Amino acid sequence: MTVAADVLVVDDEESLRTSVADILRSAGYSVMEAEDGQAALDLLETREVAVVILDQKMPRRTGTEVVNSLDSPPPPVIILLSAHRIENGDRAQMDKKVFSFLTKPVAPLRLLDEVAAAYGEQERHG
Repeated sequence: MTVAADVLVVDDEESLRTSVADILRSAGYSVMEAEDGQAALDLLETREVAVVILDQKMPRRTGTEVVNSLDSPPPPVIILLSAHRIENGDRAQMDKKVFSFLTKPVAPLRLLDEVAAAYGEQERHG
């Protein structure tokens, strides 16, 4: 699989999205950004990424909707990032598709550790 970018950061909150993207870029990752779930799905139709960091609550498409729409083999590894509690039904539905669940705000070192682990997971299965 040819990877166009290491990581896609998807969050409707621009300051948080930019902050996460900057942390990843400073660690050497190639990063793309999307402002909501639909923009992420549109991007993923034409570009491949190894890891998607995805907010749960967004306009147009929620994180759950995006996760459930990703079925191209192999799909990117998903890290769900949310400031909100994820409902049990949504979480149970996503447990098999989401690599990890992180709570906002996430510490930069924790974020980098999770992305490194997710990227390694993608390399093993990609």
